[in-house]
Parts: sequence; structure tokens; C-alpha cells
Amino acid sequence: MNERGFNMVGSVMQKAFVRVLVLIILNLEFWLFSLAGLLIFGFGPALRTIYETFLNHKFRYQEYSFKESWRIYKKYFWLANLHFYVFFLPMLFVFYDLYLTSQMKTPWILPVIITMIVLEILIPVVGMYTLSLESNFDVDFKNAIKLAFAEFFVDFSGLIKFVAGTAGIIAVTFFFSGLILFISISAIVIWCQLATKNWIYKVESQIE
Repeated sequence: MNERGFNMVGSVMQKAFVRVLVLIILNLEFWLFSLAGLLIFGFGPALRTIYETFLNHKFRYQEYSFKESWRIYKKYFWLANLHFYVFFLPMLFVFYDLYLTSQMKTPWILPVIITMIVLEILIPVVGMYTLSLESNFDVDFKNAIKLAFAEFFVDFSGLIKFVAGTAGIIAVTFFFSGLILFISISAIVIWCQLATKNWIYKVESQIE
């Protein structure tokens, strides 16, 4: 391999290292802030914090600061908790209903199960889309939900990309459970931003 080839390989390895480093920083921040909220009151604001932190600095890891992240966490603590549970509680309710319904052995129950599975996908996806829109734009919660539902039904390619990528991250985490501590949550957050960037650009152009 010539010098140019070595430089290319070195550049690729450096970019990969930086991206993994940012994933680890954000993921550890997520768990730290979740614990700060005793988990129950920590997940929502922790998600909002790492999403906004990534938007502020992308993969420029040198700019990441715990002080800045803590400020974002405190700023959105109660609001992010409210928004998180608006989606989490219905998702939990549907999941429990799906579990109960799946125990029934009658043929007519199949359409009900399919509907619940669709809802179990729709609710967290719309929740992540709402988080993305709130983090990217100065938009109130009600309008963010409306835009998130529109994105779900209009941006089909972005939806497939996000769902498939998230399913892949969850599958890998299932086999390598340690990833949930270091990479998995931040990977889903960053993947949400990357998979929906076309819709974000569209909304941005309409606002302008």
C-alpha cells in the first residue's frame, strides 16, 4: 500500500474513532442524567439533553462540555419529563394490552394484534420525531406532534430508514448487552437525526 492509501485508511479510522467517541460521550451523559433524575424523572430530560448537545456540536468532540449539557438538562427538566410520559405511558399501555391479547387463541383477534403492533411502532417513532422537531426548531409541543404525525405518514423513506436502523441497533444490543451502557441510546438519537434530515430540511425551508 502506498502513502496515499495509508493516509486514506488513517483518515477513515480517525473519523470512525471520533464518531464512536461522540457516541460514548453522549451515551454516558444520558445515563448520568437519567440517574440524576432517579431514572423515573431522568429519561426524558436526558434524551432531550443529548439530542440538543449533538445538534450543537455534531462530531466536534472537543466542544463537548458537561457544564453545557447540565444547563440544557436543568432547562428542560420538567418540560421534557411531561413530553416523555405523553408517549411512554400510552406505549406501555398498548404493550400490556398486546401481551394480554396475544394470549387469546381466537382467529378474530389477529386484526386487533396487528393494529396494536402498528401502534407500538407509531407511538415511539412519533415520540422521537417530536423530540427531533423540538430540538431542531423553536416550536411548541402541540405543533411538534402534528408535524411528527405528518412526517410519519408522508416521509415514508425516512420512516423505513429510521425504523430499520433502530431495529438493527436494538438487535445488536440484544446480543451485546454492554452496548446499552456505552453506545445504543446515543446511536438511536443520532440515527433519528440522520434518518429524518430530509424532512428537517423541508420544514426548515417552509419556515424560511
